[in-house]
Amino acid sequence: MNANNGDELLYKTTNDLKPVIFSDVDGTIYRHFELKDETVKDIHWAIKNGADFNICTGNPIQERMEVLGDTLNARYIIGSSGAQIYDREAKKIIKSWHISNEAFLKLINIAKQNNIQTIFWDNDNYYYLFEHEQILNTICSYHFVNQNLIKSVPKLWQGEFIEPVKIEFYSLSDFETESGAKVMYELIKELNEVTMIPTNCNVEISPLGITKGSAVQWMVDNVYKKDNVTVDDVMTIGDSNNDVPMLQLAHYSYGMANASGNVFDVCKFYTSSVEQNGLGEAIIDYLYRYKNIVKKYLLRSYFNDQGDNNE
Repeated sequence: MNANNGDELLYKTTNDLKPVIFSDVDGTIYRHFELKDETVKDIHWAIKNGADFNICTGNPIQERMEVLGDTLNARYIIGSSGAQIYDREAKKIIKSWHISNEAFLKLINIAKQNNIQTIFWDNDNYYYLFEHEQILNTICSYHFVNQNLIKSVPKLWQGEFIEPVKIEFYSLSDFETESGAKVMYELIKELNEVTMIPTNCNVEISPLGITKGSAVQWMVDNVYKKDNVTVDDVMTIGDSNNDVPMLQLAHYSYGMANASGNVFDVCKFYTSSVEQNGLGEAIIDYLYRYKNIVKKYLLRSYFNDQGDNNE
C-alpha cells in the first residue's frame, strides 16, 4: 500500500454527521490556567474538520471564559454548570435558568449562620457575601483575567433582589477542600428547590433540574436539531462531579486520568491527564470513532511519509 492510497482509504469519512464537542474547563482544558499548545492545536484541528467545540463550565459568562472562547474558537459557552448558554457569534446569552429569590434567601441565611463565603451571579450582576480579600481574589481569578475587573465587578451583597443562575459555597475554615465541601453540603442537602453538587473544592448550587447534562440536552434539542445531531453523536469530557450529568448523557463520554468523584463510574471512554493533553487525545479518538478522521502525523511512521506535514 502506498502513502497516497493509504491517505485516500483512511481519511474517507464514514458519515456526514456533524461532530460536536462539549468540554469542561478546569482540569480538562487546562489546570491553573496553563493552556498547552498541543491542546489548542488539536481543538483547532477538530474545528478545521467540521466540528463545533463548545466550552461547558461551572464558571460564569465573564471575562476569563470569553478570552478562552476566543483562544479556542469555541462556538458556544455553556456557563454556570448549565444555567447559561452563550452564543459567541451573536455575543449574547440565548438561554438561562434561575434560582428563585425565595430559595436564594434560604441559602444565604444558612451561609451567614455558618460563616460560608458565598459567590452568586445572574446574567448582569456578580456578588459575594463576606469581605475576605485573599479568598475572594482566589475565587474571582477563575472568572476574570484583568485584576481591575476582579476589583470592580464583584460587589458585596447588601440585600439586593436577585434570582441567580448559580450560587457557590466556599468554606472559610476549610477553603477549597473536598472535606470542607462535604460539611457544607450536609447543611443544605435537604433543600429541594435547587440542584446541589459537592465538588472537590466547593458546593455548586444551580436551578432545580439544571446541570451540564441538561444544558447539553437543550443544545441538542434546540441548536443542533437542524444538523440531525443526537446525544449519541456528541462528545462530552470532564474530570469532576459537576461533569457527571453530561458524561452520563452522551455515548462518546471521556473521563480525564486526573478525574475525581464519580467520573470513572459513568464515562464510556478514558484519556490521559490534563498535563498530558488528554483532551486533545480524546478529540482525536472521538473523530476517528465517529467519522474515521485521522490526524496525518499519527500515520506518518506507518506510511513512512516524512514530506507531508499537514494536519
